[in-house]
Amino acid sequence: MDSANRKWLPSKEAFQYFYMIIPALVLFSIFLFYPVLGGIYYSLTDWNGVDPGYHFIGFQNYVTFFTDFYVLTPLKNSFIFAFVLTIVQNVVSLVLALALNKKLKTKNMLRTVIFIPVLLSSLMVGYLWNYLFTEPIALLGQLLHIEVMGNNLLGSANTALYAAVFVSVWKMAGWNMVIYIAALQGIPTEIYEASELDGATGWKKFRYITFPLIAPAFTVNMVLTLERGFKEFDLLFSLTQGGPGNSSEIISLTIYRESFEYFRAGYGTTMGVILFLIIIIITLIQLKFLRKREEDVIY
Repeated sequence: MDSANRKWLPSKEAFQYFYMIIPALVLFSIFLFYPVLGGIYYSLTDWNGVDPGYHFIGFQNYVTFFTDFYVLTPLKNSFIFAFVLTIVQNVVSLVLALALNKKLKTKNMLRTVIFIPVLLSSLMVGYLWNYLFTEPIALLGQLLHIEVMGNNLLGSANTALYAAVFVSVWKMAGWNMVIYIAALQGIPTEIYEASELDGATGWKKFRYITFPLIAPAFTVNMVLTLERGFKEFDLLFSLTQGGPGNSSEIISLTIYRESFEYFRAGYGTTMGVILFLIIIIITLIQLKFLRKREEDVIY
């Protein structure tokens, strides 16, 4: 065998690396790959989620989904919740990161305080804020004669979904903030010093130096937040349970109800598969746009 063909043969070291990743591949297959395939299969059945028996019905569940007008509201709410959450949370997190990246004596303490809600259970946070919106906040609004606060924000169809966005931002802003702070600390101070010699102000330094140089962190935060917004379940379940009516019901809550309350697990799995495809498509579009922005900054 000539040397040109021999160099394409895997080396002994390559086989050793492959053996090392076999456990990870097995776990990946068991806990991710197999459930995805199983979900796709059950979406083609009329399984009720309880009985071992079911019938294969092909794409009937998918036809039902695209002709089910009830699904339109949760689907619309999912898009509103995910996109509003992504914008608001990243703006708040970036502002916090910029403020706490300065030389403040209490910045470490403030970072810790802001990050603590990330560690809390989403169910606990939902029940906590449900009480706060119902009692203390409403009472404070009445005392201050602020009409918006005086009424329970979770009790109005016009504000329940946006109140849920507020709670989600309160809980997870610290996570994005940490990523932004890490990116900000990676910017050399010499760049800012050189820009100051050229007369750059605070806004110009942020626009032309800071924001372009934290592009990778911005991409990560935007993608992860949007994905989490579409998959959010436990926070909405404990906070509003989709109410009042179905004004704050997102598709994940509908999947839960179809599967475990109405015992239509096959149809609920169909919704899960469609949600999975929606997240993949939006993520790919998002990555293409944001990666192009990163390349424009680099080159």
